[in-house]
Amino acid sequence: MWQEILIAVFASSGFWAVVQYLLQRYDGKQKQLDEICDKLNRLSERVETNAATSARTHILRFSDELSSGVNHSQEYFRQVMDDIDTYEQFCMEHPRFRNSYAVMATQHIRETYAELLKKQEFNINGGDKNAENEQ
Repeated sequence: MWQEILIAVFASSGFWAVVQYLLQRYDGKQKQLDEICDKLNRLSERVETNAATSARTHILRFSDELSSGVNHSQEYFRQVMDDIDTYEQFCMEHPRFRNSYAVMATQHIRETYAELLKKQEFNINGGDKNAENEQ
């Protein structure tokens, strides 16, 4: 008796219509989820690129300040060294990202940091060394 009922249910076109409807809804939801995941991945990539660009800007500005005679604290150097690490890691993971902008600036910062670390001549307050000499 149960077998006959099951056969009748499965044989009915209404049952298969419901199954087909549910499968189509699932496929539609899966497609929407895939689109959302794709958009989220693109947004994540954009955020990472913006962080790398921001780090590069910090690096270039800091190097310019060093070249202009602005002294910085050791803490500020460490922050820029973190920016260098972030930037270089991004560049390694994204070989098509333009890296040539900051290569020399990074080298300049590292050399200056090593020299100041060796001499322990970091500026405690930061600022322009010319302004300090005038006081």
